[in-house]
Amino acid sequence: MTGSVMVSYTRARAECMIPKCKAGFMERPERMVLLIIGALFNRMAPVLWVIAVIANITVVHRMLFTWRQTQPLERNRQTAVSHQPSAVG
Repeated sequence: MTGSVMVSYTRARAECMIPKCKAGFMERPERMVLLIIGALFNRMAPVLWVIAVIANITVVHRMLFTWRQTQPLERNRQTAVSHQPSAVG
């Protein structure tokens, strides 16, 4: 359940720093389809395990994707700060 919530949370947090974060597989529609399949075929336990594993993989993937996207921005910011003239008294 936590992984399922974290998928949405990591996307929201990532999009505060980068324009789009569509990384990963297990978004809300995929989770809903799996839950429906599990309910229809009375196989909820295996479906919940699949959701748990893939949702957590998606969370880690989004975190790595966001980190990779922000690295050039961070380097540019550090370069700009180091090239600013210092204000001496």
